[in-house]
Amino acid sequence: MNTINLLSGPVIGSLIGYATNYLAVKMLFRPLHPIKIGSFRLPFTPGIFPKRKEQLAKALGKAVSNNLLTGEDIGKLFLSEAMKGKVVTEITDLLFAGEEHTLKTLLADHCRKEDYLRGKAQLEEVLCEKIVSGIAGLDLGELIARESNRIIKEKTAGTMLALMANDKLIASVTVPMAEKLEAYFNENGIDIVRPVVKNEIEKLENRPIGELVQDIGLDKERLSGLVDKIYTGFIRYKVAGYIMQFDIAGIVEQKVNAMDVLEIENLVLSVMKRELNAIVNLGALIGLLIGALNIFV
Repeated sequence: MNTINLLSGPVIGSLIGYATNYLAVKMLFRPLHPIKIGSFRLPFTPGIFPKRKEQLAKALGKAVSNNLLTGEDIGKLFLSEAMKGKVVTEITDLLFAGEEHTLKTLLADHCRKEDYLRGKAQLEEVLCEKIVSGIAGLDLGELIARESNRIIKEKTAGTMLALMANDKLIASVTVPMAEKLEAYFNENGIDIVRPVVKNEIEKLENRPIGELVQDIGLDKERLSGLVDKIYTGFIRYKVAGYIMQFDIAGIVEQKVNAMDVLEIENLVLSVMKRELNAIVNLGALIGLLIGALNIFV
C-alpha cells in the first residue's frame, strides 16, 4: 500500500467531516427563504432560524421574563445600597435646593406646560369644591343666626336696647338674614372662595421647595429618612406589579420578531462564532480519525 492510498482515506474523511459540519452550521441560517421547484418545496428550506423565528422569539421572551428579568430581580437591583442611596440623595438635595428650585420650576422641568396648567386648574377646582362642601356641612345658616344672636345680646347688654331685644325679636332679624346668606353662599360659594384658593396656590408654587419642606418641620436628615422609607416601600410592594404589567416577555418577543434574519445571524455569531467553528473543525477531526481507522479494517 503506497503513501497516496494511506493518506487518501484520512484526508477524504477529514474533508467530508469538515464539509458536513460546515453545511450543518450554515443550514442554521441559510437559506433565508423557502426554495421551491414548481409546487415542491425543497426539504430543510428555509434554514432553522428563519423557519423557527417566531418560536425563537417566544422562547427568548419567556426566558427573559421568567429567569433573567423578573420583578424580584429588578426589585433587588433598585433596593441595592448604591441605587437606593443615589435616589434618596438626589431627591433630598433637590427638595432642599436653593431659591431657583420652586414647586413651579420643578414641575415645569418634569412635565409639559399644558399638563402643568391642566393639573393646576384641576387642583384649584377640587380645593374650591372641598372648601365649599366643608362650609356647607357646618349648617351655615344656623351658625350665622346663633352667632348674630350672641353678638347682639353682648352689644346691647346693660342698655335700654336689651329690654327690647328679646330672643324673638332678634330671631326675626337674624334668621331670615342667615337663611339668605346661606342660600347665597350655596349658590356662589365656589366663585367666592376661588380667588383666595388661586392666590394661595400661586404663593405656594413660587416658594422655594426647601422652605415648604421646613415649614412642615422636616430637616434634611429627617427628610432623607422619609424619602428612604417611601422609596423602599414603593419598590418592595409595588414594583413587581408594575413589571408584570410591562409584559417583558411580549416586548422581547415583539423585538425579536421585528429583527431581520441577518441581524439574528450576526447576533448569534457574535456570541457563538468560536464554538460553531469548533464544531466544524471537530467534524474534520472525526472524519480524519474514521478515515485513519479504515486503513486498518
